[in-house]
Amino acid sequence: MTLRRIFEPASIAVVGASANPTKRGYQILRGLARSGYPGPVYAVNPRGGRLLGHVLLTSVEALPHGVDLAVLCTPASTAPDLVRACGERGVGGVVVLAVGFGESGSRGTELEARLGEAARVHGVRVIGPNTSGMMNLHERVNLIGVRGVRPGGIALLVQSGNIALGLMNEIGARTREGISVCCGLGNQVDVGFGEVLEYLGEDEHTRAVIAHVEGFTDARAFLRAAVRVTPRKPVVVIKSGRTAVGVRAALSHTGAVAGPYDRLRAGLAQAGVTEVRRTDQLVAVAHALASQPAAPPGSGIAILSDGGGQNTLAVDAITDSGARLATLARKTRDRLREVLGPAAAVANPVDVAGAADTDPGAFARALDVLAPDPAVGIVLVVGLFGGYGIRFSDTLTAPETLAARAMAARTRALGKAMVVHSMYATHDSRPLDAFLDAGIPVIESLEAACRAAVELEHRSRPRRASRWNPDGHPGRTGPVGPSRTTSRTGSIPSDAAATPPPHPAIRAARAEGRVTLTEMEARALLAAAGLVFPAAEVADSGDAAARAAERLGCPVAVKLLSRRITHKSDAGGVVLDVADGASAARAFEVIVSNADAYARAEGLPPEAWSVLVAPMLPAPTAEVLIGAYRDPQLGPMLTVGRGGTDVEVLRDVTHRVLPVRPEDIEMMIGELRASPLLAGSRGHPPVCIAGIIQAAEAVAGCVMTWSDVAEVEVNPLFAYSDRAVPADARVVLSPP
Repeated sequence: MTLRRIFEPASIAVVGASANPTKRGYQILRGLARSGYPGPVYAVNPRGGRLLGHVLLTSVEALPHGVDLAVLCTPASTAPDLVRACGERGVGGVVVLAVGFGESGSRGTELEARLGEAARVHGVRVIGPNTSGMMNLHERVNLIGVRGVRPGGIALLVQSGNIALGLMNEIGARTREGISVCCGLGNQVDVGFGEVLEYLGEDEHTRAVIAHVEGFTDARAFLRAAVRVTPRKPVVVIKSGRTAVGVRAALSHTGAVAGPYDRLRAGLAQAGVTEVRRTDQLVAVAHALASQPAAPPGSGIAILSDGGGQNTLAVDAITDSGARLATLARKTRDRLREVLGPAAAVANPVDVAGAADTDPGAFARALDVLAPDPAVGIVLVVGLFGGYGIRFSDTLTAPETLAARAMAARTRALGKAMVVHSMYATHDSRPLDAFLDAGIPVIESLEAACRAAVELEHRSRPRRASRWNPDGHPGRTGPVGPSRTTSRTGSIPSDAAATPPPHPAIRAARAEGRVTLTEMEARALLAAAGLVFPAAEVADSGDAAARAAERLGCPVAVKLLSRRITHKSDAGGVVLDVADGASAARAFEVIVSNADAYARAEGLPPEAWSVLVAPMLPAPTAEVLIGAYRDPQLGPMLTVGRGGTDVEVLRDVTHRVLPVRPEDIEMMIGELRASPLLAGSRGHPPVCIAGIIQAAEAVAGCVMTWSDVAEVEVNPLFAYSDRAVPADARVVLSPP
């Protein structure tokens, strides 16, 4: 069943209709009447009677069969039974407004589970509970009860009624735009962000989507929807709760450095979603992306202003964001000098330098020269334009208004985008009204205006969403990742035809009730995924360690092999640069003694200790971390970063939601702060990037091939000029 019966209902029932004007059961009935909803509206209240022109039905059972949408304005405890009754009457969807569910403790969680079960059993789609409601102004459906909101092209997906109200007010006051759909997702017992985004992607009235997210129930479903929607419609997200501590301690560095928000940010970027962190940027960015044309590929931002200080701040903001500033042609600069005079700055930013104080038309003349330059895709007007008549003389208002109209017409004719920052954006300004009437964003905050221009420039670039396929197939020539779609919880469903049998290393760990593999088991598992390890031998005595060292050739490393101790160094379980067989035997004894002491201190059961003996590798040019982590919401993630023992301190890492392609891994390497060192700088030779990519492909393939694997880490991966060699490996399984 699609969501059309919810968002485009032919009939609506208000369950819990009330004669009290302060109650939602009254406000919704009144809101539907005021919005001119054309379909039948049924009001339900056990007392019966009449209300606002409606004959009150005494129960849901009295509804005609097949009502599209019911809104429950009743206490939380009534919701499961009412949803069941709605299902029995063929109601398509239900909006549950009440609070008191999963957000309020264990009893509420139990009630929410009953509500979800009732929806599933009786085939009813549910929005909420704990929702501010829903409205589709183009269908004249207003279940929120707000007044004075224009229909338009911006959709709102929210988890806060106050956020929704604030966005509606700002859109109404600062733009000529309006709202297409507003949906409060609430606790998402059934309908989630991804499914609503899919609907909005097909909605003819929606041109841009703003989403305020407290939490996803299925983040991967949202990303899957965003991949399909963002090439056609911008999606702008603000995420609250970014600093929440993870629900469990990670057993690998990868899990520790890739927090929930870091992983989500990576996925949003891959899906083409625009993320902002400030509420004052939401409307500015969404309005700009919805109203302005895409900039020509390769073009950049040109700043046109009347003040040097704000120019500098704008340049800093744009440069810090990684967006392009347009490099103006020589003939453009020469012509600007003729138009603006010798005092003006004409490189970019272009500063009219007082030329507009007595003649605001100078802005229009400058833009006539600036906008046609092929390097210019977006013009950012900065300063007090729109306020010359207010600041200096009202005789300037008329020419300033004419200049605004000319600037809007010029950019529109050229297919160029424009964003206007003005210190007078909140004043009654005819020139700024002229911009707004032409659909051009006018923004008071310089930072928000710069961000809007930056996102317009970013959107002109080839989008990562066009390359990322969340359901891609693994393989060296294609994406590294799953061959099956994820479930509603983001995990990989079982598929007997596609899932290989458990690897012997996994079977051995499961048989012993372990979630961590020994290093030798981890090596075997990763080798099956394509990672090549240097030679190594297992020794269970000092004599065996000595013989292994002599066979392999010294110097060697001797490392603890434990079924329970994850971080060997913490337990004194690593001895490096062992020079001969006798030293290897002594290293074995030291490691066993240290492991015994560590196990006693940590309350771990004793083991029959053994060690791994491996030749010492030459000092690498760089140490790299390659890891994968199975996020409960997003599914498997890949992490690439600077490796070694200080990874959690340096936190020089980058993440991607799997699947990825080899070129995506190369991009990840380029995002690291250490990337100049990897590329070769200050006397260091470049490392073998292809070797790092191959190792990352193997790690990604491991976590995607075996669903038992929760975390994989190769740290350090020794990177040389001609190869990359894993020096250590760790694998953690999911709980049984």
